[in-house]
Amino acid sequence: RQYANRFGAHLVRLIEEPGTTAVKAAIVRDGTAMILGVAARDYRGLAATISGAFWHRRIEFRQAHLFSAMHHGLALDFFHLAPSPQPLAADLVASIEDAILRRLYIADADEASLPAVAGQAALHEWRPAQYCLRFETAAGGSGLIYAITYKMFRHLRANIFGLTAHTARGKAFVSVYHSLPNDLPLPEAQRILADRF
Repeated sequence: RQYANRFGAHLVRLIEEPGTTAVKAAIVRDGTAMILGVAARDYRGLAATISGAFWHRRIEFRQAHLFSAMHHGLALDFFHLAPSPQPLAADLVASIEDAILRRLYIADADEASLPAVAGQAALHEWRPAQYCLRFETAAGGSGLIYAITYKMFRHLRANIFGLTAHTARGKAFVSVYHSLPNDLPLPEAQRILADRF
C-alpha cells in the first residue's frame, strides 16, 4: 500500500484518459532494498514482457508481486531487486517502459531463447473460472518468472491477473493467478502444463 500511493495518480490518469498508453516505472528505495514499480495498461503477456526485460538485462529479483484491476484493464507490479555489486544502469527504467509499450519478449521466436527451468508445477481451479499455477524449484530469479509467464501466455493463452514469487530455504515458490480461454478446459490445460513445463 505504501508504494501503491506513488503510482496512484498515473493509474487515475489511465482511467480518465482512455486513449493514453503511457507507462510509469520507477525505482522505490526502502532502506537498502530497491523495488522497481510499474503502473501500466494491462494486456495479455504483460508479465512475460516485464520479466523478459529483466532477464535480458541480467537483472535478478528476489520477489515479485503483480496485481491487475481487470475491470479497468490496469496493472500495478512490484519487483524486489536482488543486491548487486554493480549499480543499476541509468536507462533501466526507460528500457522497462519501452519493452511494455512495444510488447517485447513475447513473440513466437522468443521461445527458442527462453531460460531453462526445472521444478514441480501444478494447476488447479482457485475460484470459479479462475486458476492458480504453482511452481516450485531450486532455481529462482527473473529467468524463472520469464519462462513461466511466457509459457502461460503462449501455450495456455492465460490472462494473468496476479503473481507472487519468493525464495525460502534455498527454493523458489511462484504462484500465478490467471484465467483461461473458454475453449480450454482445465484437464486440457493440465495436460499442456505437463507437456510444456
